[in-house]
Parts: sequence; structure tokens; C-alpha cells
Amino acid sequence: MAKITSLSSNEVSELLMGSPLDVFEWVQQGRLHVRLEDGFNSVFSREELRHFALMRGMNIGRPDKNKLHILIVDNDFRMTRSLVELFDTLSDSVEASAVHSAFEAGQHLQSSAPDIVLLDLQLPNQEGIEMCRRIKSNHDTRHVRLITMSSDCSDEDMHRSLMLGAESCIAKPLDNQQLFKAMGLNLEIPETHTFGQVEICQ
Repeated sequence: MAKITSLSSNEVSELLMGSPLDVFEWVQQGRLHVRLEDGFNSVFSREELRHFALMRGMNIGRPDKNKLHILIVDNDFRMTRSLVELFDTLSDSVEASAVHSAFEAGQHLQSSAPDIVLLDLQLPNQEGIEMCRRIKSNHDTRHVRLITMSSDCSDEDMHRSLMLGAESCIAKPLDNQQLFKAMGLNLEIPETHTFGQVEICQ
């Protein structure tokens, strides 16, 4: 079953690029399915919204639809801070955010829709591996691009990552140009810039 995400009528209308009245009419006509949470709050499934839009040739939009959203999941606070700074500094078309546990990542995936998850495969207690499985087995997140990181990214790590649905596995410390290439980003780092613990490879 698709994971249910609570969205207000205003949020749904924004995603479907209509008005709250349109949403109300679609619900009343039985064309858009709504569920009640705790007998009061309206709950819409992102998967059902996508299906509704697809069947009617509608686009699901967002205010910052021209930005690429990257979620970084790693328990190294200095590295994640450096990566967020790196992306924010180099491009106005990329928005990066960071969390430091699988639990936080799960919450973030419920409340937002990142395009790419950059995930440490070696989170404690096998959480990185389990997070890969959750992302790719959930109807609402299986479309998200997944790239893993590992301290050595051995052949075993690469094979495991691909089997779990990741596009690639990147060795840490990160070669940023390799990272950008894996993400399909055409970014260049000025020679004068350094970013914390993130290794700059020229």
C-alpha cells in the first residue's frame, strides 16, 4: 500500500495547479479520492494524486519546480554541512538539505519530494541498506534517484548498491566532479574554493 501523506486542500490544489474549489469538486464527484485521518483531517495519497493527474493529462507542479532537490543522508555533520554549502554556492538551480539518520530521512521523504537521495551506505546498524530498500519499495518514493556513498566503495558495495536500486556508489572522501557526473550535474568548482572536509579533486 502506498504511504499516505497528509496534504491540505491548498497544497493539493497547488500541486495540481488548480484551486481549492476545484479540489473540493473533484472529491465531491468521486474523481479524487480523499481519506479522513483521525476522523477529521483530509488525507491524500501522493500516488493517487499522480494517477489522478496522469489520467487527466495534468501536470503536478511545485513553486520551485525548476530546482533539483537533493537530500543528503549521512551522520557526519561536517561533511553534510560542506555538501549543502557546496551545492548552494555553485548553483541556483540546485537545492540541497541534509539529515543525519534513517529516521530523519524517512520523515523528510514524507514531507517533501527530493529528486535525488545521496545516502551513506554505512550508516550504523545497517540503516543505510534498509533505507535503500524502503525508498525503492515504497510507491511514493521508488521514482527517487538514489546514489550511495561508502568509505571505500568496494566491488561488493557497488554490487549491493545496484541491487538495492541505486544508480551508483561513490567512494568517500568524495571526488566532487565524480559526484556531479553521477548526478548528471554540469558544475565546476572554482580553484580558490574549499568546502570543509569535502575533498576537492582538480
